Formats: sequence, structure tokens, C-alpha cells
Amino acid sequence: MQREVIGIDFGTTNSGAAFIEFDEPTIIENSENERVTPSVVYFKDGKDVVVGSAAKRNTIANPDRTVASIKRHMGTDHEVRIGNESYPPEYVAAHIIKKLVSDAEKRIGTPAPDVIITVPAYFMDSQRQAVKDAGEIAGLNVRGILNEPTAAALAFGFQEDDERKILVYDFGGGTFDVSVLTIGGGFFDVDATSGDNHLGGDDIDSRLEEFIVDKIKEKHKIDLTKKKGGNRALLQSLREEAERVKIQLSDKERATIHLPYLSKNGRGTPIAFSYTLTRQEFNELIYDFIERTRKPMQQALDDAALHPDEIDDILLVGGTTYIPAVQEFVRDFFGKEPEHRIDPIEVVSLGAAVATLKDGVKEKERSEGIRRPVEISDVISRSIGVSVADGTVSKIITRNTKIPITQTKPFTNAGDYVDEVIIEVHQGESLYPEEDGYLGEFWIDIEPKPVGESRIDVTFEIGEEFGILHVTAKDHDSGNERTVKMEAVGRLTKGKKNKWMRKMLKTHAIEVIVENIDTRDILNYYLNPSASIGDVRKDLMKKGILSEGMSIFYDDEELDDKTLVRDTGIEDGSALELR
Repeated sequence: MQREVIGIDFGTTNSGAAFIEFDEPTIIENSENERVTPSVVYFKDGKDVVVGSAAKRNTIANPDRTVASIKRHMGTDHEVRIGNESYPPEYVAAHIIKKLVSDAEKRIGTPAPDVIITVPAYFMDSQRQAVKDAGEIAGLNVRGILNEPTAAALAFGFQEDDERKILVYDFGGGTFDVSVLTIGGGFFDVDATSGDNHLGGDDIDSRLEEFIVDKIKEKHKIDLTKKKGGNRALLQSLREEAERVKIQLSDKERATIHLPYLSKNGRGTPIAFSYTLTRQEFNELIYDFIERTRKPMQQALDDAALHPDEIDDILLVGGTTYIPAVQEFVRDFFGKEPEHRIDPIEVVSLGAAVATLKDGVKEKERSEGIRRPVEISDVISRSIGVSVADGTVSKIITRNTKIPITQTKPFTNAGDYVDEVIIEVHQGESLYPEEDGYLGEFWIDIEPKPVGESRIDVTFEIGEEFGILHVTAKDHDSGNERTVKMEAVGRLTKGKKNKWMRKMLKTHAIEVIVENIDTRDILNYYLNPSASIGDVRKDLMKKGILSEGMSIFYDDEELDDKTLVRDTGIEDGSALELR
């Protein structure tokens, strides 16, 4: 049976899944017959975990055991406290991803251990790796990480023959992204991307909640932010009411905020709250959030060397783009109507499915219905450089540079007669090292010389593979040269990731020793049970321990590329030979 590859849109507010059916990207409904799944996880007493609409319905009754918007914490040290347990964001996210795929497998009747997961274009490498780790904790083989705006462009233009310039305006629940692409004939060329990882629909909800809290305080002299005892359920009711009113104002000019019970007065009578909010009042309340999208949008256009008039199509992505004021803002900026052919909530899932047609992702046959394979040319979304003596970061590759790319920049010694220098690599746009932007470091020996007389060339090489940067430092005087491969590293160690996989699935990644018989190189390696031996081969080649034409052997038997790791009988502590 052929292994299906599922496209996953892991969203802040909602998530979705899609696959290719009859040469068309198709949304896969979940077990509740819904086309999107709320990104909410409810940890029931005991070991049961509920995801989606059922979890969301439990938010008011069990706010201390329900988790929402976990995507905003990916790649951070945030811990979710449930009872006496603490969970990392990757574990919580894994439950969302697992539900999507489990429901999808039941719908399509085919095993689907392989996935492509989308992330905001402006995510740091550490955040991207955290999402990949979540997929692996869920027992899946993550075949690719895809930028959300690129996914939207794929869904919109996979059958487009003529070349067009498009801009994707992606205003989701937790992040804002904008990308400019050239599409046509099955090619998707990312020209520029920008964004704001701290701007989303959640911020609009919070602003509306604050507004309601202020109105309650003004009318009833009740301060919900200071009220003690049983307040979490009341605040959660307020959040749900704020979300409902926000959605209602997308279709109506006014909506009534109604909270039936706040407290009791001195006579024991229940106190209720009601307020009619107009769309105009709401627009004024959130105007600054919408205006904040202007700078990233203009930055992406500038980096792509384009004027708004040169954009052929504008795609609106994410639930926040349903707000009429957002649509009006985009319309005014470009002087034209955005596209409305694809649902902003579903477009990223559909595009992730189209991305499975990219060469090398899965076996496929050519047909007339859809252009195969899809070709995607991307850019780096964040600048990369090295820290220098004054504490700043000197950029070597700037944001929105096409990849693959190799770039070199000369440096010198900052002190007299030093015999070694540190090459410390950072990601981000700030003049100084950013939080979560550290990628790695290494030392290189140099010829001792007076300050400013050494020449040390630092070269960055980025291929098309996610999260891999080759850094080379060369001292011209001594001839010393050192190259280090820096890979995106998740916050979780392999051991921690295994712990959470074991807790969730009662299985774990298999720890083995890999030895190249020719070179005698040895590597401690973790095998994903859901990966095929072909996937393992590709990864070992990326790591430089396996050469073209070599085979993987276990117990003197050559392993077939199509075999799943879980079916090989390989156990912890086993040895694999490359020959």
C-alpha cells in the first residue's frame, strides 16, 4: 500500500489537514466532520487527552486543564502546568498534530506516517525545529517544513500557467506574515518575506477583552482582574464572548456583548453585563494592530524591488482577514480587490498538500490534471551573521537572499597577537544578538599578529535543506581552515524528545550506532520508527557519514529503502553498518 503524505496547517487558533485526491488538494474532515480543528488541548483527570472542539467546549468548566494558542510558545522554555505535571510546548502541539493525522488516516483509509507541516515564514530556526520535534513526538516522519505564505501561494497557483506576481497577506491567530512570490507553470519563486511573530488575532481578542473589563468596571465597579476565587472560569467566558462578538462584527454593524453573571450585589441579586459594540467602535479599538502590518508589507515589497501596482493578485490568509477593516486596509494599500476564491482558513492546509507533489517527497505518477512536480525556490527569512568585538552582529547573508547561497566576508583580529578567535553565529535583524537567535560557535587557530593585521574569511553556505548552515573560517596567514555544520537544534534533547514520545505513544526513537566501514566514522543516531530506510539514507547523507552508492546493513542484511524502521527489528543499542 502506498504511503500517503498529509499536509498539515498547524495554526494558533485552528489547524487543518489536506492531501492530494484525484490530482486536487482536498481538505480532510476530522472525526467531528469539521474542516478545521480548534488548536485546543484538554488534559482530563487521568491519562486521557482531548483535542479540538470537545476540548474547546471544556475551556470554561476546566480552564486550568485546557491549553490554547500553544503555537505562540514553540521554541521557547515555556512550560504548561497541568496539575502536578509540566509539559513542554512540543508535547502539547504533538497532540494536535496527532489528532489531525489519526483522523485523516481513518478518512482516507491509508496509513499516513509522513507529513509536511507549515510554519510562519518569520519563524526562527529554533521555532521551526520545535514544530518538527512536535511532529516526531506524535510518531510522524516530518518530510518538510513549509512557510505558510508559500503554502497559500501553492494552493492558489498550482494550476496557473501564466507568470504572476502575488502577495500573500497572512494575518493568523498568533503571527503576521507577508510574502511576495512569482508563480506560474508549476514554479513558485519566493521573492521576499517579512512579518511580525508577536502580532495576531489573539492580540485583537485580548484588546477586546480589556475593553469589556474596563466597561464592566465603569458600569458595575467590579474589577475582574482583581476578583479572587473562581475567576478563571469567568474570564474564560469573557474570552469566548469577545471571540464571538469579533466574528459577529465581520457580518453585522453591531453586536451585543452579554455576560449573564458577574457576581452578586449586596442583596444577593445576580449582576449581569450587556453592551452593544458597533463595528466602527471595534475598528477604532484595533486600528493600531492593523496599521502594524503596513511596515512588514512595505518591507517585503521593497526587498522584492516592487511597487504595489506591480502585484497581480493579493491573497488573504488567516481568520483575522475576515475582519472588514483588515480587508479595507489591504484594498486601500494596493488599490485593488484581494482574491476571494479560496477560504482564508483552509488555504494553507491545501497548499501543504500541494507541496507533497514536490520532487522527492513521495512517489507519484504524472497526470494531465495537475502540474508535477511542483518547484519551490525560497529565500532566508532572517539575516545571519557573526558577532564581532564591539558586541554587534555583522551580517554575512541578509534576509530575503535566494537559497541556495554561498557568501564570504573578511574579518580581522581584534587584539594583539591572539592565537585563536571564536566564530559565533547569530540569526536576526537586530544590530545586537537577539533572544533565540543564537545558532552556534566554534574556535579557529590563527597566526599571532598585531591587532588588525590578520585576515580571516568567514563563509556561510546555505542549501535548500531546512535548518542546515555550513560555516567556514579561514586564516590566510597560517592557512588554518575549519568548517562546521550548524543544524537547527530543538530546545528538547533527543532524550527528552524520546521521553515525551514514549509518554504519548508508548514507543520511542531507537538509539543506534552507525559506522561507516570505509572511513571508520561513527555516529550516535536516533531512528524515527515511522521513517523509511530511504529517509534514513537521505539524512545520513546530509550528515556526511553516508556516501552515494553505499548501502545500510543491519545484522549483515542490506536494508531496503522502502522498509519502515519499525518493521526492521532494530532495537536500542543496535549497530548499523554503512558499506
